[in-house]
Amino acid sequence: MISAVLVDDEPLAIKTLRLLLDKHCPEISVVGECNNITDAYSLILETRPKLIFLDINMPNGSGLQLLERFQDVDLEVIFTTAHQEHAIHALRLSALDYILKPISSEDLKNAVQRFMKKKWSSDYHLLAQILQEKTLTRFAVPAVDGIRIINTKEILYLSADKNYTTVHLPDEDIISSKPLGDYEKLLRDHGFFRIHRSFIINLRRLLKFKKGKEAQVVLDNGMELDVSRNRKDELIREIEKIA
Repeated sequence: MISAVLVDDEPLAIKTLRLLLDKHCPEISVVGECNNITDAYSLILETRPKLIFLDINMPNGSGLQLLERFQDVDLEVIFTTAHQEHAIHALRLSALDYILKPISSEDLKNAVQRFMKKKWSSDYHLLAQILQEKTLTRFAVPAVDGIRIINTKEILYLSADKNYTTVHLPDEDIISSKPLGDYEKLLRDHGFFRIHRSFIINLRRLLKFKKGKEAQVVLDNGMELDVSRNRKDELIREIEKIA
């Protein structure tokens, strides 16, 4: 059995989650519930659960603030949230699990199964810093050797390979198990642009745009990439914004 604590400021949300766990996840044993981070801190120290279902946004303190209090304790967390924003994409790309409210039985079962198969620990304290930043300067990439924290300014471009994505840096390439579409959702409002079904470029690393029937971009490392015809006009508008 996997011991778990539920933390959410909404009583109905906790009740619903417990009912769903009882019905669909018999491997989970709920050992406690809390509606604020102060009580949750004490309960977690007392019960030492293997898993925490944690709401991100609460009026009296966020779930991320709770995690900050556990500097020397390894915690496994499944986040619950009602907010669809860049933080959600960051959680997904970090291989950190979350369930979007209202919680469905299918999402819950999938999250529990992913928890049971997980092979590495995540740096929640670093994630808390990333999610609290007003602009996206870093994000986490699930690579073959664990979680890699990437500075967005260092990225040259990202390329698709079926359901995988390669993040191209000046000195290395990092292969991620996430599809390129997930990265587009995370990065599109932070200086990145999808020029092709296979490529997302960092506009800050753009050196030249080559017009023509077969348009291309040239990055500051000399890399040349094709631009889709249906993306060319929008790319020009994006370039004009930064010119």
